[in-house]
Amino acid sequence: MTRTWAPDGACRGTVVLLPGRGETPAVYQRFGRRLSADGYAVVVPDPATDPETWFRPGAARFLAGTDVGALRAWALALEIEVDGLILAGTPLTRGQRPADRTAEIGVRTSCPVHRELLENDPEFEWGQLTGDIPGPPERLPEVPTLLLHGDADTVAPAAPVISLAAQNPQSSLAVFKDGVHDILNDQFHRSVAARIVLFCEEIGKGALLLPENPAAPRARRSTPVHVSARADYSLRALRELAGSGTEPVPCEVIARRRGIPLNSLVNLMIELRRAGLVTSRRGCEGGYWLARPAGKITVGEVVRAVEGGVTSVHDGSPGAEVWRELGKQVSAFLDEVPLVGDR
Repeated sequence: MTRTWAPDGACRGTVVLLPGRGETPAVYQRFGRRLSADGYAVVVPDPATDPETWFRPGAARFLAGTDVGALRAWALALEIEVDGLILAGTPLTRGQRPADRTAEIGVRTSCPVHRELLENDPEFEWGQLTGDIPGPPERLPEVPTLLLHGDADTVAPAAPVISLAAQNPQSSLAVFKDGVHDILNDQFHRSVAARIVLFCEEIGKGALLLPENPAAPRARRSTPVHVSARADYSLRALRELAGSGTEPVPCEVIARRRGIPLNSLVNLMIELRRAGLVTSRRGCEGGYWLARPAGKITVGEVVRAVEGGVTSVHDGSPGAEVWRELGKQVSAFLDEVPLVGDR
């Protein structure tokens, strides 16, 4: 049976959660309510249903999993189209097996509220953590991936997950001190949920945090027209695809050939796909290619796809009309410039 927690207002995206061993959808009520309060629908699906029915149309798609559910989510993200992947308590190697029910409670969670919930859930299946675990897929999908883990997790030791994150530049890692296995429902569940929301906002809304560097002076721009790194990286990537025909090109190849940070490129390719400028395919033979001939794509389209517009005007500016007219002129010019060509 599918369980859903929906936001009261507009939906910013769907987080589909595949639970771990022994768990029922009921144990994620607190998690579902918290994320839905931030505008995200949370779905714990019936595994017998079609994955394409799990996500709300037109909104960002996030696939999450905990324990062996993380391994299932990982494998599924290589097959279906998602915007981000969230893996919690991923069992990449066998840890300790709890000897009894009391021990299982201890290795699962340090949160007294969640301990009581597990004790009183008649459908919770005790003893499942003693079973075998399937092997992980050979690689992570080419989408932003958030790895969440507790450093005191004895069921799934953190070291292999930390190593996995270090080997995959498109992934980000959050390890919680004294956190145990059920990290989504452990004592730090609020911080974990907040980290998930930030991850979803970074992908769905582009809410990126800049690194702090208080000693560095703020650079002044000498001209009113500024070409952002986002626009520059997007044009570089599309021009790489223009020379590759209809053969899918992985993000890693584009990033290496064009000198683009992989994390930035992964997010930009999602936006370019949403704008209909590129097409993608999953799997070991997957990658991106242009959705239209390069000569039919303009620089203006690319800029609007990743920036939302060509210019922005400071609120309350008495000369706003001048800048709006400049924006119109620049936009008209860029709409005449093809992605590839003489101009």
